[in-house]
Amino acid sequence: MAGSYNHVVTKKGKLRAPDDLLGMLEARGRGDVYEAVEEMYGMIWFLAHEIGIENGSDSPEFVAKVVEEARLNYREGLEKSPGVKR
Repeated sequence: MAGSYNHVVTKKGKLRAPDDLLGMLEARGRGDVYEAVEEMYGMIWFLAHEIGIENGSDSPEFVAKVVEEARLNYREGLEKSPGVKR
């Protein structure tokens, strides 16, 4: 997994435009799509666990609630991100 997350974002951290994103992943082979998703999945759970530690409860239940809260509010996360290239 050689930086698959970096294949889906620009150097400034913006999510690539759909065609550019697909081109980056397709150019590196079918497994790269899974690797990119796997890397982001791990990032989400890592950050949720860190939030749990900061809040004094890194139990699996609390961490899962943090992940669910992020899923429900991903559009707000997009607004807070460096942006999405269109």
